[in-house]
Amino acid sequence: MKKAKKINTSQQVNDFDVSPFASLDLNGLQNHSYTETSLKDKTKDGEGFLGKGERLEIRREKSGRGGKVVTTVGNFPKHICKTQKEKILKELKTNLGTGGTWNHFTMELQGDKRENVYSWLLNKGFKPVFAGG
Repeated sequence: MKKAKKINTSQQVNDFDVSPFASLDLNGLQNHSYTETSLKDKTKDGEGFLGKGERLEIRREKSGRGGKVVTTVGNFPKHICKTQKEKILKELKTNLGTGGTWNHFTMELQGDKRENVYSWLLNKGFKPVFAGG
């Protein structure tokens, strides 16, 4: 039978105060300060717009949703990251007073809110168009 190996607890070594990165040499490295991205992307003339004239398709869908109407916005550009998309959705939901979610690369908002979404996206610098029937 093996004897259990005992750990010596009589010494009070405090290794938690030592940073593993303390010995690294930081000379020659750039100092990056990360800030939270906002929905405004500054342009050279000072105006802040997230969209840069990109075309977004706004649709009204009802098929396969149990009779419920949903407004979808698709064709978001690749330069908009996931956090910015979440902020766009949150701001739209707050302004419209409705629910919504992201389904892959398409934003879905509850109800027929096409006109309101169109004007909101137009103010953010996008070029929204009504698609579908």
